[in-house]
Amino acid sequence: MNSTTILLLLCLCAIHNFGIGLVIPTYTARHHAPSHVISLHLFASTPLHSTNSFVHDDNSTLTYGPAIRVGKLKINLFGAVFGLWEVFWGAAFWYPSLMLYILARKLPGNLVGRIDPFRRIPIAIAYVWGLLSMTVFGMWPKVEGRENLEALRDVNTRKLRPAMYVANHASWMDIPYVCSVFRFLNYKIIAKAELKKVPILGRAIIAGGHVTLDRSNRRSQLAAFKDGVKWLNDGVNLVTFPEGTRSKDTRLSSFKKGAFKMAQKVSAPIVPMSIHYADAIQPRDYAFPAKSSRFGRPKAVIKIGKPIPTEGKSDDELLEEVWNAIADGLPVSQKPSKDTPVGVQ
Repeated sequence: MNSTTILLLLCLCAIHNFGIGLVIPTYTARHHAPSHVISLHLFASTPLHSTNSFVHDDNSTLTYGPAIRVGKLKINLFGAVFGLWEVFWGAAFWYPSLMLYILARKLPGNLVGRIDPFRRIPIAIAYVWGLLSMTVFGMWPKVEGRENLEALRDVNTRKLRPAMYVANHASWMDIPYVCSVFRFLNYKIIAKAELKKVPILGRAIIAGGHVTLDRSNRRSQLAAFKDGVKWLNDGVNLVTFPEGTRSKDTRLSSFKKGAFKMAQKVSAPIVPMSIHYADAIQPRDYAFPAKSSRFGRPKAVIKIGKPIPTEGKSDDELLEEVWNAIADGLPVSQKPSKDTPVGVQ
């Protein structure tokens, strides 16, 4: 396997992990020693804690079967077949469509920019790609609590008012799962700034108008804040994972303080969402999902909570209310440990 093929594989893994959508509670999944793992030493790397089986809350065990290792990540048979199918539709539909959109926005007169000022078309393209690639394999989660979103519906326009949607983060599958809530509705994800440097993926993030943030850079923080506030004022939803990164043990961990300032600035509500068992579908050390979200146990679920108003609440009060709402919607194995602080800097 040459270096070009390896780079393409890494790019496609990154696109899978963000592209269809576009940072996890301590779910006491017990990890067993790997069985039948074939190592392909394509890159020099230190061994990872392997996950070749998953123990459900009722102590039933799911095994993922034999897997090959590509650098630091593994791919089992299900992941290989699904990955090829997803990459096919990415190459045949998503990437060409995205590139046409990017080129069209550069044409004289900016016709596309005037037709699509809020960059909704890349979001729709990504969702169609998800329908083409994920539906056959049963990769969409079960969505519960959609009726709670009716509280956001404007009585005159019958449209949902913009809000900040917030979820726990235990797996890369959280991103397409959250996007399944929106379908063709417009939204922007608050993502790490370094993702813009990833080939192909970076273009998708920029084309979609997603908000990028470098927490170590004050200028980046201010720019992200302005961008997020502008999108909410324009009627576009925001999505954030306030833990800042994937949970290492699947239990809900602490939120980053200040995560909801964009919503507070424009008095937009917060919609809490609790994602179940995403890490069982795609464990931390797998490049692609290791099993279906719908077929076999455990099944992935995303529970939409009741919108939480932001007016008249301090940062700490709002942080705790949202954190508790997400924790309450999680299964026992993903609920936060007793000593977990609600917010950290």
